[in-house]
Amino acid sequence: MRSIVRAWIWMRTVATIVTVAGGFGAAVAQEQNMPGAMDPGMSGAGMTMERGMTMCRMDEHIDGQLAYLQTELKITEAQTPQWNVFANTFRADKEKNARLCKSTENEQARSKMMSASLPESLGMMAARLTVRLESLRAMEAAIEPLYSILSKEQRKTADEIMKGASGF
Repeated sequence: MRSIVRAWIWMRTVATIVTVAGGFGAAVAQEQNMPGAMDPGMSGAGMTMERGMTMCRMDEHIDGQLAYLQTELKITEAQTPQWNVFANTFRADKEKNARLCKSTENEQARSKMMSASLPESLGMMAARLTVRLESLRAMEAAIEPLYSILSKEQRKTADEIMKGASGF
């Protein structure tokens, strides 16, 4: 069961990385009026729609992800308060990002990016990266106190299953 869940997490992680990396290239290609340059078989609009479907589903299975992590880390009763701080931050971050992704404002930003000049488009991408950086910093602030109270074995498990996982 553990290997199935791990495989699922890795598949989601790889999908997220590929989607994000492809999105940057697609945005630049769209600015250069080359729809589908990242994938000759897919138009710019189709690529955006597929990316949106993958990225906007980041709020699915949050409780399942947290339950898996809590079980694998063998969080003790004494560690539960700090675990709850981490879990609440994780949940809030995933939900916030999903709401933003699904919002009309995000659709308008995508449309604006497609018609913007290359420098303007890069500025918009930088702004989005700034939001992502703030998200990562919030997660770091929540995980550091938890990590500091984990046993050596728990830290090893955390390092194995949480490094590079979706959302970190």
